[in-house]
Amino acid sequence: MSELEAQEVQPVIITIDGADYDMNEQSNASKEHYVEVINLRKEIADLNNQIAAAQRRAVNLQVALGFRENALKESITVVEDKAEEVIN
Repeated sequence: MSELEAQEVQPVIITIDGADYDMNEQSNASKEHYVEVINLRKEIADLNNQIAAAQRRAVNLQVALGFRENALKESITVVEDKAEEVIN
């Protein structure tokens, strides 16, 4: 393989509204927009992952809270009113 073949640029394809575009054939301004599109898509995906993790954590906390509330309710002993004891 010659150096020229080794340096051949692989196509970088982006699909927008069902149409494919090779970013290697686009202007510098388009390439800048492409980089920002990729960064924004990644940021949105990261945010969606954080939201899903927070929702799972909220469910786990609700379960733990329910357990602790039930345990608290079962551990409470009824204390009779001191006034009733004096009268009897």
